[in-house]
Amino acid sequence: MRKVLWMLVLLTLGTGAFAQRAVSFRLSLPPAGLGLGLEAPLERNLVFRGFADLFPGGPSFLAAGEVLFKPDLGQLDRDLRGIRPYFGGGLGARIAGTSAVGVHLSLGAEVLFDPRTGFFLDGEYYYPFGGGGSSRVVLGVNLR
Repeated sequence: MRKVLWMLVLLTLGTGAFAQRAVSFRLSLPPAGLGLGLEAPLERNLVFRGFADLFPGGPSFLAAGEVLFKPDLGQLDRDLRGIRPYFGGGLGARIAGTSAVGVHLSLGAEVLFDPRTGFFLDGEYYYPFGGGGSSRVVLGVNLR
């Protein structure tokens, strides 16, 4: 029953990703982790991003949903088209031996190499409501 539930969740997320045309592949350090994410435009410069990262050393997961202010600098100067700095935050949950819910913050930049492919470098901070926050750097690619 549990496997069926997970398959339905993955199928739902995958369908949403293809409908919104934004899937993220993520690599984070420290600790080393791999992840998948989805991005959906909300308004002109607002984006919703949801992701789940696996940390095999633990093993543990970090899942979060956040709203990002992500303008294209090409709106200000056409020479800067495709450079998209962003910041924002939302809620996250670390799932391990003891689970914790907290605040997740992101600051980074995405560079579009073409309209469908963008590479990003992201600094993230997760602060659980119980205390003891952690920070990491994420390198990834968005495919639209």
